[in-house]
Amino acid sequence: MANEETIENVKIVQKSYDEAPYKSKTFYYTQPGRQQMVLKLLGFATPNLEKARVLEIGCSFGGNIIPFALENPKADIVGIDLSSVQIDEGNRIIEYLGLENIRLFHQNVLDFDEKLGKFDYIICHGVFSWVNEEVQRGILNVIKNHLSENGSAILSYNTYPGWKNLEVVRDVMLFRDEMLKNRGEQINESNAVKYGRGAIEFLSQFSILNEKIKNGITGITEKDDYYILHEYFEENNKPMYLYDFNKMLLEYGLIHVVDSDLMKTFPNISNEIEEKLTAECGNDNIAKEQYYDFLLDRQFRISIVTHEANKEKINISKDVRIVDLKEIDIRGRYEKNKDGFYSIENNEIKDTEVTTILEILSENYPNTITINELEKKVKEKMKTETNNVYANTVYLMYGKLVEAYSRKLTVKKEEKIKLNPKYKKYLDYFITNPNPVIALASYEGTINYDTINPIMLSIITLFDGTRTDEDIYNLLVEKEKAGEIVITFEEGSSKEEVIRNNIEICRNFVEINFFNK
Repeated sequence: MANEETIENVKIVQKSYDEAPYKSKTFYYTQPGRQQMVLKLLGFATPNLEKARVLEIGCSFGGNIIPFALENPKADIVGIDLSSVQIDEGNRIIEYLGLENIRLFHQNVLDFDEKLGKFDYIICHGVFSWVNEEVQRGILNVIKNHLSENGSAILSYNTYPGWKNLEVVRDVMLFRDEMLKNRGEQINESNAVKYGRGAIEFLSQFSILNEKIKNGITGITEKDDYYILHEYFEENNKPMYLYDFNKMLLEYGLIHVVDSDLMKTFPNISNEIEEKLTAECGNDNIAKEQYYDFLLDRQFRISIVTHEANKEKINISKDVRIVDLKEIDIRGRYEKNKDGFYSIENNEIKDTEVTTILEILSENYPNTITINELEKKVKEKMKTETNNVYANTVYLMYGKLVEAYSRKLTVKKEEKIKLNPKYKKYLDYFITNPNPVIALASYEGTINYDTINPIMLSIITLFDGTRTDEDIYNLLVEKEKAGEIVITFEEGSSKEEVIRNNIEICRNFVEINFFNK
């Protein structure tokens, strides 16, 4: 049973999220597919995604797990959240979509229903740093007791040392609001952020604070009000060092394996630094990662967590084994610059093998290809037996320059493309709701489409398996003549060009996101 202070804190948090909810998005780095791919890369097999049991702690409206439920109808997905407002609306959306494999419950994690059983994947994103220690331990207790033997969990949290700079920003916003309140101003959730913004804009313009803090201020001012309210104005915001986080995990028989963003665990640093850290830390991967955080000023982590008993089964190392790498599926699309070179992060690629890899991936896109298949194609194109395909693909993966998956994805090409009915209902939700509370997400949450044009969504729903692209063009022309839709176009283009271009974009959207499978 929670203590009185925690009960009161829970009520405050619930009220805050009931009155000012987040838009519920899909977070790629938390997804079961991402967890499975990363651990597969490290030689550890997690349960089958198609029939997995998935739990999200702090699920909001369900926006992070609804796409997984759509894609995996045989899976069993559960979400819990303190906000009854968000749970009720999330369940209405689920009912509208006709999904029977996902349930959302208004529930405090400290009162977790033991009857819900074991889960293969657990997600807890945007919660851990924003609750007190008793609730943090409640979350870890649920993971300890309800994560299946070979399952994995995601925990995201603010980290030091990077958050020490941001604490200055949080402190000045809270200070101004308290000062104004003491002077008689009515400060509440509807105006607290406005006053807070004023404080940090003042600092940005006139202070002699270091550039790191000033850059942080710039990043914060670009965020939505609801994000700032929950990130900086919550009663609890408790960043922690990775080393302390892992010590807490160990109390529950759990371990931090790797960051879901692989570059945070395996950063691209000089050999000299790497050798010094290896000499210092030996095989202690947590100590080495903590040094990386100090060196690179990390402020946020997304830890993949599992039972401590699984540690010996996992190759927690920068040196990925080829046998583990071969069956990872990747995809990517790249454009050449005016000089005929591929360019990544404004750097021209002049290495022949990397260029060949990018060509093969682009030719194969949007289908995935295993790294084993990629190696064979590189050999065929370059007509050589010796190459660095594995090292180069690891570099591309760690640098987030390719999409990586644990299973093969193949686009279904059709002349009369047919939108899967489950995705038609999903798109209809966004067409009929001018202010949706969840974000439209692509396969496995790689992209959130926050501002996609409702007209484009309407075009997509015309792909019903009976019409060619030309049929859809003729239908749209008729709708435009009847005044049912308005086609806008710039000088130098025509209505015909705009309509045909939009149909092509919509076809690509459906195929790339596998909405017709």
